[in-house]
Amino acid sequence: MSPGSKTFRALVSFLAAAVLAGALSGCSKEEQPVSGPVVKKMAPAGAAPVSPPSPAAKTQVDNTQAPAQGSAYDPSGKRDPFVPFVKADREAMKDDRSALPPLQRYDLGELRFVGVVWVEKGAKALVQDAEGKGYSVVIGTRIGRAGGVVTRITDREITVKEEFPGTAGRTVTRESVLQLTTAGGTQ
Repeated sequence: MSPGSKTFRALVSFLAAAVLAGALSGCSKEEQPVSGPVVKKMAPAGAAPVSPPSPAAKTQVDNTQAPAQGSAYDPSGKRDPFVPFVKADREAMKDDRSALPPLQRYDLGELRFVGVVWVEKGAKALVQDAEGKGYSVVIGTRIGRAGGVVTRITDREITVKEEFPGTAGRTVTRESVLQLTTAGGTQ
């Protein structure tokens, strides 16, 4: 379509007329009432009641609607969305060691490797806790608070493998060594 064609002129005049009609329709002198309900605020308990409007005021258009009786939110019998589903006291769970076996109640640093007993099935290591109680461990025994497992027992040391949750769902493995404590208390 070229600017000189009849079709182009007709299209331009039609668009100009549509814009002019739209502009004139928005300039009415009458004020249009706002449609839709207006929500009234509830008066606090103990406040003075609001008196009904006078008959002279009723001649004006009133688009407000009174809220229906009983439409206020009643939370009774409903769960609070801000309270967690599982109520667990994590600190109490950490301190409750009575359910664990004795060797898992202590950190590895609190245990002392005091001797080795060689039997037909392999080595048994003797471990002493902070209270002086002794325990025998073999390969595969769980030991320490972190759930470590004894992986190797030699004449001089016990190797314990511990796994911890790491970043991005990966597992971090740490090997700790308990050294044999001699009669004098030194390693």
